[in-house]
Amino acid sequence: MRGGLTKGPHRRLTPLLCIGAIATLGLLTLWDTARADAPQCSDATPPYSLALSALTGPNGADLALHADPGAGCASVETLKQVQLKTFGADGRLDEVRNLSDVVAPAGIANIELGQLPRGRLVQAHVLVQPSEGGRTYVATGEARTRLRPDLIVAAVHVPLQTLTTRPIDVQADVAELNGDTEATTTVSLSWGPTILATRAVTVPAGGSVPVVFTGVSLTTPEPADLSVAVSDVLPAETDATNDTGGATVDVTELELDGSRSVLDSLGGYGAQFDQHVFAPITAAPPGSLPDLDAKVKALEPQLVRIFYSVGQEADANNMASFIETVQLAQDAGATINITYQSAAGARLQPGPFMNRFAAVLEDLVRVRGLTNVRWVTVQNEPNTPGLQITTDQYNALYRALNAELVARGLRQQIGLMGGDLVESSGARDQRVWFQYMAHNMNDILDAYSVHIYWNYWDTARMVFRLEDVRQIVTEELPADARKPVFITEFGVRGIQNFSGKPAFQPGYWEDGTQMSRTNIEAFQMLWFDVLASQLGFSGVVKWDAYWGRYDNGYNQSWWLIGPADEGWPLMPSYHALRLLLQVTERGWQVLGVNPWAEDDWKLDAQDQPQDQPEKELAAYSGPNGELTLFGLDTHGGALNGASGEPVPAYSIGGLAPGTELNLLLWNAAANGADSVVGTVTANAAGVVRFNVPQHAAFALTTLPVA
Repeated sequence: MRGGLTKGPHRRLTPLLCIGAIATLGLLTLWDTARADAPQCSDATPPYSLALSALTGPNGADLALHADPGAGCASVETLKQVQLKTFGADGRLDEVRNLSDVVAPAGIANIELGQLPRGRLVQAHVLVQPSEGGRTYVATGEARTRLRPDLIVAAVHVPLQTLTTRPIDVQADVAELNGDTEATTTVSLSWGPTILATRAVTVPAGGSVPVVFTGVSLTTPEPADLSVAVSDVLPAETDATNDTGGATVDVTELELDGSRSVLDSLGGYGAQFDQHVFAPITAAPPGSLPDLDAKVKALEPQLVRIFYSVGQEADANNMASFIETVQLAQDAGATINITYQSAAGARLQPGPFMNRFAAVLEDLVRVRGLTNVRWVTVQNEPNTPGLQITTDQYNALYRALNAELVARGLRQQIGLMGGDLVESSGARDQRVWFQYMAHNMNDILDAYSVHIYWNYWDTARMVFRLEDVRQIVTEELPADARKPVFITEFGVRGIQNFSGKPAFQPGYWEDGTQMSRTNIEAFQMLWFDVLASQLGFSGVVKWDAYWGRYDNGYNQSWWLIGPADEGWPLMPSYHALRLLLQVTERGWQVLGVNPWAEDDWKLDAQDQPQDQPEKELAAYSGPNGELTLFGLDTHGGALNGASGEPVPAYSIGGLAPGTELNLLLWNAAANGADSVVGTVTANAAGVVRFNVPQHAAFALTTLPVA
């Protein structure tokens, strides 16, 4: 482009005005000539309009001219003549600039004005020649200089914490600071070098626009530093150093959900006590029994089940052992369930048999003060195939016992727990018996119970049984018949026929070790307890607590405490269960843990559980703010020794920032023992991170530990 610039102080304004007048006269001469010709787009009024935009900033001012053709007028590619006038703060003419042949694609020309403050008047007189040639037209316009926009990312709003499975929404507040000019821009959200999403937005002058990125997935369990940036700002900004902002989201695999209660009151964890441990049938050395007594009490079981055998009162030794066993459970602090072991003989005479049983219960509670007796069950595993008891006979037994307890004033003291069901099939299928109890015994039963066993190599069976029972009770029974469910027996089976080994329950690990002496049995026991809590089972009783003999033909070794002739040794499962018992209390609430997908607990078309190996967590809270998180990685369920694989850190959110928890481990050194690691403190996002070997289980608790 060609042209000249004149400038001077106001005292020299007259010569400048002369120069401007001469230039203007030349333009007017051309305009007069143009008017003499026939108009080329006479229908447009005016033929060409002129719009001006003058933006200024630290790097100087720029003027944008837009010559816009009216209806029927040809487009413009060049401005034949341009005269620019700028004025001072007092309104007096300050500068005049004349330019020729200014390139203006589509009628738009950009001209640098140099340093020019905000609010200065700029006028333009333009001679427009259409691109097709011919006559020229005059257009005029004016504008005041405005500050260029200055965009900032004023804030980035994110949750402090989320899950790897839960997408989040990110909101960035993009603001314009200078207050004169709106701007368009591209706003981008990034995680490290990866751009996750972009949005095109317009920000009004002096305003702010919320830019929302929805459904942002952060799949790595670590703090995610998110950044938001504005780019491609139009018009260009005065300051590009403030175009980014950021925020951090702490991403975890697991999360405490304190708003969701899975179970209002935990019935407890514990084990079956053999009622004949003090009787001649077991024949434990009398001098060894104080050691057993101390170890049972140190376990501190919360829930204990004890058999009462039919006619037990007829054998003085067995009856004395039964009473001493109940006393041991009472002294250990456990809630006690007395199970009438076999009602096969009583089924035809429910009244007399239940009268005698009620008398025994009254003696325990009223005479001996064993007030921890809170539950009774009639008949162990009544739906076992071949057992001679029908559902109607079962109902009659419970009604007879209920009447006896009412008559003796014990019904408020002792609840009736119905079931002790195994899976079975046909007419004795657990579903048939659950439905019968729901429709015919709902008025007298206070809870249900089931028994669950599985082979150590088939943990899917364990998961299936838990989920199946949950589905029956929470979905298939009438709503008013859904009651607390207890697991009053469970255990892990091994190889039954191991070469060179005697056959007995529960069998052997693959190297010939009795299952009760293995870490894998203890690990799967804790896994079972955690899943049972997640699914809302009220209490869990392991079969069984210690070595003993139930009858002359019984040969088993499911125990937590081994044989007397070995000095009542403590098995890995003893230490595992003791850890769980030390960090929970009967009556505590079981809280929700996320991720929680209800469909994960549904059985698929083949009646198989959909749950996959992963980190599992159960959460418990006490009445005074106590909190315990108990968990493990289910990949460890196949390990009897130490894992050689590095284990990713556990990451748990949903805690109050600053919460300090004691970290305890079972089997940290693959030795089946408990250990105290130290403390873990939740960060500002309420997240804790810590490492646990895959073959171990952990407890995080606010309770003090020795």
